[in-house]
Amino acid sequence: MELINYYELLNVESSADLDTIKKAFRREIALYHPDKNTSEGAKVQFDLLVEAFEMLSDSEKRKAYDEMLSTSATNKPVRIEPKQQEQYTEWKKEAKKKSEIYWLSDLSDLLVLDLFLDVGLSSLFSGTDNLLDGLGDSLGDIFDIF
Repeated sequence: MELINYYELLNVESSADLDTIKKAFRREIALYHPDKNTSEGAKVQFDLLVEAFEMLSDSEKRKAYDEMLSTSATNKPVRIEPKQQEQYTEWKKEAKKKSEIYWLSDLSDLLVLDLFLDVGLSSLFSGTDNLLDGLGDSLGDIFDIF
């Protein structure tokens, strides 16, 4: 099984926090989305970026992935238990489904959706200060892309 280094793909350190991963994902996905890039390899790269984000933005998946990655970094034969391999394969399939949806979405719609998920729906109900702070930070990230 080939193990892709998702940190390298997103150009972040393995110690990167979630905000750094989100910013890197937004930046990279904007480069390969069909609204901006119609080259032949764009779809493949786009799929890999979504896969990387899906893996690294979920703490459970990231922990399991980091364990597999550290094992492969020792240059010893990687022995991944069948259950781990099955789980990793399933996560990749889930990411592929999301990638298909994202690929067919307008880039601006995709980034706006991410904006509200980034701020968190709970902020909508907990007062405007948190919502406005989160929106301001996320909008700044999005405007940096364009």
